[in-house]
Order: sequence, then C-alpha cells, then structure tokens
Amino acid sequence: MPKVREIMTTDVPQIEASASVLDAVNLMNKKRRSGVVVLESGKPTGMFTERSLLRRFVAVDEKPSDVPVRDVMAPLLKIDADAPVKDAANLILENSFTRAGVFDGDKLVGWLTLTDIVRANSKKNIIDSLRRGSSKFVDDELVCPDCRSAVMKKITNAKGEVLRWECPNCGHEE
Repeated sequence: MPKVREIMTTDVPQIEASASVLDAVNLMNKKRRSGVVVLESGKPTGMFTERSLLRRFVAVDEKPSDVPVRDVMAPLLKIDADAPVKDAANLILENSFTRAGVFDGDKLVGWLTLTDIVRANSKKNIIDSLRRGSSKFVDDELVCPDCRSAVMKKITNAKGEVLRWECPNCGHEE
C-alpha cells in the first residue's frame, strides 16, 4: 500500500483567512484548482473548496468581495505524509470531505484528494485495459488519464523500446 506522500498533490494554493471569498475563487481559477488552503498568521487552519462555495458561502447570501474566507472555510483534516493511503482515504470518507491536508511534522506539504486516491488505484488498471481492449484505439495508443481528451503517443528509442507515453493535449507523461 503506497504512502500518502507518493500520490498527494503538492502544488496547493494558499490564501490568508482575511482574504475575501472572491479572492479565493479567483486564485482557484488562476491555479486551476478546486480549492485552497486557508492560512491564519501563516499557519494552515482550514480549506476553502468548491464544496465550501456551494454549501457554506451561498447560504450567507452576500457579495463574495464582502465575505472573508475564514467565515465560510471548512476545517482542514490532517494526515501524516508517511501514513498509508488507506488510512487517509478512511479519514476523508468518515468526515465526508473530498481532501485532507498532508503534513510532515508541522509543515503542510500538500493535500490528498479523493481524485488522487482513485487515480493512483485505477491508473494501472485503466492503462492495461486500454492497451488490450478497445478496438477504438490503435494498439500502441491510449487515452490520457489526466485530461481524458486526447490519445497519448508512444515515445520510443532507436531500438523501439517504449520510453514514455506523452499526451499532445496536456503534456502528461507516463
């Protein structure tokens, strides 16, 4: 069973608790992420996600520029970077969240989302079934597991050995 640090997302946007909901949403859009970690005096204290926007902010019925993100943030679940992914999945599911902050000691090093867990557990099975299954694809092509909107291309060396798979759409490599 892999450790949390092996599959976590490391590029997690962060915002101060005093920032507005509008600032948080703009940051999420700019970074193309579904959430941000909320900091209070530089320390991670919560998270603001798409779910927070729908469930917490909309109920406030105010302008996004007038509401500090601290008023509508969700608690930040914490998991150790070296914990088994199974423990993290249980923590997330038991609390009905979509993610947990990953810590190495007191330092936030990323977060683990349900999407990270599913991707890690199904990537090999998806790739294997795409390689052997569907007649829709050529034998040496497969659908990109990241963007799912392009067929990955096989990159080989002079001997014909596969070096990697590369998505021409999003640049993802396997």
